[in-house]
Amino acid sequence: MTNARVITITNLKGGSGKTSTAVPLACMAARTGKTVLLDLDPTGSAAQWHAAAGLDDLFACQRITDEQLAPTLQQLNASGEVQYVLLDTPPVAKEVTLQSMGEADLVLFPTHVGSGDLAQLVQTLGLLRLPLKANPALKYMVVLNHAGTMPAVTRETRQVVEEYGAAVATTEIPYRKTYIMAKGSRPTADWWHFEQLWREVQGALA
Repeated sequence: MTNARVITITNLKGGSGKTSTAVPLACMAARTGKTVLLDLDPTGSAAQWHAAAGLDDLFACQRITDEQLAPTLQQLNASGEVQYVLLDTPPVAKEVTLQSMGEADLVLFPTHVGSGDLAQLVQTLGLLRLPLKANPALKYMVVLNHAGTMPAVTRETRQVVEEYGAAVATTEIPYRKTYIMAKGSRPTADWWHFEQLWREVQGALA
């Protein structure tokens, strides 16, 4: 029996785009294998989006606490049916962030371009040392959000993150009305950036 591949979407910074990355990626993952999204954020924003958009036909979504994470993953793996599990994490929650990264095969760090989110991103990346010590094979990537409106700022943000030593996804999620208004809606052909990001995720997991 092969365990599900676990993808954690995290950043200590609130409003960095965790949920707006997790739900579209879960939609894309569901096209290639049975997918479950676990919502660890007490606000339940991913679960609310899932319910509002009627996404049950695409993937399952469960609201859980950090105490429920390990047994829930064990249960999903025991079913032998789930191929991908995505974890949507809360902001400003170091212990939950550490725990969810420790369960992951791949960690994604959504961050907005510009200087505003970089300090929190660096702080979040600093937490990786413990999960990496426990699992040297753990992979991770920064995903640039709200990119493209100021190309120079996007390039500079990528350069700063890469100079810090973190991998940055080639796919950048632009600041577009389609994505700003996506919460509560179903995937459309306009979500192609997330299709492209999902292909990168699959490559990282291979």
